[in-house]
Amino acid sequence: MKRFFFLFLLLCELTPGLAGDVAATIALEVKNGRETVVSYMLPVNHTVFWGAVKEDTLRNGAYHIALKETQTGFVDIRVRQFNIRLFVQPGDDLRLYIDENNPEKPLRIEGNNNAGQEMFTALELPYPGNIVSRYKRDSTAGLLEKHVEADKKVRLDIFRILYNERKINKAFMDFMQMNLDYYHASVMSEVIAGKYALTGLPGDHPSYTRVFPSDFAVLWEKLYRQYPADNVAALRTFGYNEGFNLYTGNYVNGYLHWVRNRSRSVPSVSTDWASGMRETWQTIQSNLSPAVAEYVMAGMLFTELSREKNYTELLKFSDDFKRRYPQSSYTTLLEPLIKKADSYTVKVKADFTAEQKLIPGYHAIDSFRQLMTPFLGKVVFIEFWASWCITCKDQFDHEDELSRFLKSKGAEHLFISVDNDKHDEEWRDGIKLFNLRGSHIRANEKLLRDLSRIFWQGKGYALPLYVIISRSGYIVEFDTYRPSEKKKLYDRIQKYVQ
Repeated sequence: MKRFFFLFLLLCELTPGLAGDVAATIALEVKNGRETVVSYMLPVNHTVFWGAVKEDTLRNGAYHIALKETQTGFVDIRVRQFNIRLFVQPGDDLRLYIDENNPEKPLRIEGNNNAGQEMFTALELPYPGNIVSRYKRDSTAGLLEKHVEADKKVRLDIFRILYNERKINKAFMDFMQMNLDYYHASVMSEVIAGKYALTGLPGDHPSYTRVFPSDFAVLWEKLYRQYPADNVAALRTFGYNEGFNLYTGNYVNGYLHWVRNRSRSVPSVSTDWASGMRETWQTIQSNLSPAVAEYVMAGMLFTELSREKNYTELLKFSDDFKRRYPQSSYTTLLEPLIKKADSYTVKVKADFTAEQKLIPGYHAIDSFRQLMTPFLGKVVFIEFWASWCITCKDQFDHEDELSRFLKSKGAEHLFISVDNDKHDEEWRDGIKLFNLRGSHIRANEKLLRDLSRIFWQGKGYALPLYVIISRSGYIVEFDTYRPSEKKKLYDRIQKYVQ
């Protein structure tokens, strides 16, 4: 009895929210598991809301998750290279075993619907926007529908076989049916939205199309009749929301936009972000039921706030959301981002600190050699970034420690922004917001071309990028570790400052 009580206490300690009304549990075991990050998304009132992703540390190869009844439904777990998709029902006790040394079956799942859970995880379901090119040769709506429906049938038949063999229950089968219905509808809508967007391009653009093909317009109407965007039940599926509210986004900003403008020769287009956001906000409220509108608006806020820009306007939309939905379960997940936006408005009004140094005359620096000349004799750690690069800004959480390390070693810290002229204010604001201590430059067009030639073989640029320059001015690390990889990065820099 004492042993059982001890195990129960241990489980409570390891498992988020175990005490109280536990409806289902998930146990993860990684063989020979070293300490690593595990991230997981649990449903919010059964809906798939990607703002609910949590990160924790997997120690000793074991991790436990307890789900309340409102957290049952689609669950996404990511650890190492594994992306595990589950459909969790009340009463489930799922056990996940990972053995990376087993090439035949590195992941094994035990528990309710285990065969379906393993198949769901193994199923190739990339973000719809990434597979549009698969259907680029479908010149008619009929061909597009035929090919996408054929792909859906192949995937769905797998689960029908499992259901007929009683390896999955009806709830799991119903979930997969709706999941794959909306996933493939989302693929088709993305293809069609792309064709409609061509009619809004400038007339001299090489991809400009004067007329939106009528057969694709008919298929668009059919899709949203057959699989309504305004469907509360669909909010529980991965297929409706693969992380970006794609299906509803195409409905609000594509399909409904076409409905409003189809009698016009030239579609109306919002000229700036704020007016476009207001138009989308109003369209959501006017065309979706309260529950779906709340969900979509929360997702929209989470996405936009995560970009860490347009904070002044977004605070107004956040206030409007909280006024409309005072009891919303999504507000708790939005609050950390809203607080960050609040602090932004204070920070950007301040002057640059002595440690936030804009390079004098940076507008006239046209080459990398010219940029680096003043730094000769010192080791330089360079961060390439842009105000629109979310991954770059994620790394800024580690800048304080990095800045102290570089200063202690007598090394220089250089930030090179690839933002264009229209993002100049956002670039300057970002330096203050993230307290980026070091030297700063926003590259002009000539410098950008030179940087692209040196670091990206003349093929644009991929961000973020981290580079180390030796005291002699040579590039000794073309693509080194990120600030978050502290020990590895510091050890690498140490090699050149000795």
